[in-house]
Amino acid sequence: MYSHLENGSYNILTIPFMLFSTTQKLYPYPNGWYVIAKSGDIKPNQVVTKAFMGEEIIVFRTEQGHISVMHAYCPHLGAHLGFGGKVIGENIKCPFHDFQFDTTGTCVKTGYDTPPPAKCRVPTWQAQERNGFVWAWHDAKNNAPDWEIPQIDWAGWSPLMTHEWTLKSHPQETSENSVDIGHFSIVHGYKSVEVLKESEIDGAFLKAKYAIHRDADFMGKKGNIIRAEFDAIVMGLGCSFVEVLIPSFGIETRNYVFARPLDGETISLTIAMSVKKIANPSKIHPLLSLVPQKWLNKLILYFTFKGYKNDVYQDFFVWENKKHIPHPALAKGDGPVGLYRRYVRQFYYADVVKEWG
Repeated sequence: MYSHLENGSYNILTIPFMLFSTTQKLYPYPNGWYVIAKSGDIKPNQVVTKAFMGEEIIVFRTEQGHISVMHAYCPHLGAHLGFGGKVIGENIKCPFHDFQFDTTGTCVKTGYDTPPPAKCRVPTWQAQERNGFVWAWHDAKNNAPDWEIPQIDWAGWSPLMTHEWTLKSHPQETSENSVDIGHFSIVHGYKSVEVLKESEIDGAFLKAKYAIHRDADFMGKKGNIIRAEFDAIVMGLGCSFVEVLIPSFGIETRNYVFARPLDGETISLTIAMSVKKIANPSKIHPLLSLVPQKWLNKLILYFTFKGYKNDVYQDFFVWENKKHIPHPALAKGDGPVGLYRRYVRQFYYADVVKEWG
């Protein structure tokens, strides 16, 4: 179901042509959930400054462990809460006049022990912690979330390894790679792609399943061809989640790609990977059976993440220099790009895009 369609915000089949016209850029801030930081990077009583949707924001964790994501500037006289702001219990204190705000942005105390001004409130984003990350909900009309990021069971999996880049692109462009089967062999050197299940839209999720074959440049097995199976879910335009199985090695990984709009031109692109506990290391290399278990997964994660990071980086020269083509001349072999283009429309309000353009 398309929630925005249900509440009358727009009809996905009758979005004005201008939304995807040949002259207009993509609206830079699609609705949805976006990763702001790793949960472990936000310590109790810590205030962290980030860029998000054309603004500076702060993220902080209270003494009781609650997370808040809010606008960076105090509404009193404009001090930046990320520079000198302090967490006091469950509030954050402005460094300029000691005004305090709770996690909802409400002013609860002034530095003079006088009643807080009625309009003294910091805008906040609805935030949650899922799967080891802090997520913030963005909606151009400030509507509440109409879908959720699923919580995943991480028992038996390694801690996530991450890497972050800043690049000139858009979340819709980077997420489109999940279904752009045609570029796999050309950009990434895959030998062949096999569709295991036809892609489908399930509300705010787009699901795809396929297998690829590629050279095994891994643990001394260069020259061999390996098969890898991918079970991918696009979760809005801020997150893609892929479970990967390499049967011949007995390796299973979980891969994330997070795109967070920083401003109208650039995004933060973060990748993350976890490896399932290796049950039969000799399938990868006979000598690995001698490696202590506590080091084995770290070793496999290091090498697999290195390859994953390289694969993602191979797309940068295209992403940073391409132009969005709203009505592409698709060819057989492209993959379900047309389905993806229909899927993404639910994350935009037509009237907001029109006003922006």
